[in-house]
Amino acid sequence: MHLLAASTQRNLGMAIAVVAIVGFAIYLIYNVLWAGRGERGSEVELAPNRKPYLSDEELETSKLDLALVSGLVTLVIIGVALPLYWLGEPGRQQGYLEDSRRQFTSRGSEQFEERCASCHGGGGLGGTTATSVTDDSGNFIAAIEWEVPALTTVLYRFSEEEVRHILNYGRPPTPMQAWGAPGGGPLTTQQVDELIQYIQSIQLDPGQVQGEVLDGLVLQVRDDVLAANPGLNGRLIAANDAVSAAGADEAAAEAAARNLAAVEREIRETSEQHIRALPEVDGASADRGELLFNNGEYGCARCHTPRDSWRFTGPESTPGGGPVVLVKGSPEEAAEIARLGGLIPADIPGGGAFGPNLTNEATLRQFDTADGHEGFITIGSQEGVGYGNFGQGDGGGQMPAFGVCVGDRDSGERSPIHGFCTLEDGSSRPGMLSDQQIADIVAYERSKRFNQPLAEAEQGQ
Repeated sequence: MHLLAASTQRNLGMAIAVVAIVGFAIYLIYNVLWAGRGERGSEVELAPNRKPYLSDEELETSKLDLALVSGLVTLVIIGVALPLYWLGEPGRQQGYLEDSRRQFTSRGSEQFEERCASCHGGGGLGGTTATSVTDDSGNFIAAIEWEVPALTTVLYRFSEEEVRHILNYGRPPTPMQAWGAPGGGPLTTQQVDELIQYIQSIQLDPGQVQGEVLDGLVLQVRDDVLAANPGLNGRLIAANDAVSAAGADEAAAEAAARNLAAVEREIRETSEQHIRALPEVDGASADRGELLFNNGEYGCARCHTPRDSWRFTGPESTPGGGPVVLVKGSPEEAAEIARLGGLIPADIPGGGAFGPNLTNEATLRQFDTADGHEGFITIGSQEGVGYGNFGQGDGGGQMPAFGVCVGDRDSGERSPIHGFCTLEDGSSRPGMLSDQQIADIVAYERSKRFNQPLAEAEQGQ
């Protein structure tokens, strides 16, 4: 489009130049051919500048009145129209920004579906992708299925510039490749901006984020809750059996579904009560912190625990059916781990993966106090800003913010992300986790069971 516009302007300029040159040439030829000839029509007709003009009476009455009225009308138009234009200018600019954002969102959606949805899922809801584990020399070790995170909360945790850095340069050693031109990818700067605008459009509301966090905690304690409540577990089994037995009987199926839903609600309520009732020390629960630490993309284990974000895959069970994903903790997975031996790291909570090893009192050496530890988890790392006793942010989203919204932390006023962390009522958008939840995580990461010596932890595997 830009090339077409440039070509059009160049052609128009050439045409104007040609017309000017030809006109000048004609003018010269005409003057040369007619030079020296007598003036034709001299005084045959009185020249306009020698004709008598209006009388003084006409000039000072009707002509003057017309000029004054015309000036007054022009002044009124300017006096009314200019303030109206000034009043409408902010709205026009806002309309331009909104229209630009709609266009960027639409284009970003197309980019996302073409390049990102195969891994991150439709609408950025998360997915999986096949990849492999290699050693330091790049040699193949095992085929795995990587659990690709949803992007619906990414601007709660990462700033616009951090998201742009990740898109440009990728996220090694994860399957996230470099997409932007600075990192050798195929996307231009504008296309990356369009992707960021689309990602902004799919972010969850704060209430939805907290709901997702709680859903993950409930799922983790579900089996323990059912084991501790045999009666509730029995009703769940009976409700599932009733659904299966209903068959094609619509009335029976509807009644069985209502009963199952009621049992599930009771399990949910009991699970939430169980989570709230976990023991606390000094106002924080290490047990609840462990659940939060291991809470998928809303927790810490995804980056800090080996093998937490992927699963081994085995050979196809049926031709064309694709590789079989080995269930974590299954005998098949144990056999695969035994076969690979020391090539695969031990599954130690916080033992280090994409993020550093947090065990063996590493966090205690980094942060002298729980308050400092909580503060770092709350705001994350920032480029060039130190944290703890010997840490410094690298600007590439090294450590996300969990306790405050940072999406527009480094965005200018004209950025499409500007204002993301401010809600419509003027209040600040909360972070993914509450202060209490962050305190629980810190209690767990500073606990003795989390900081056992690495050798003891590996023996426990």
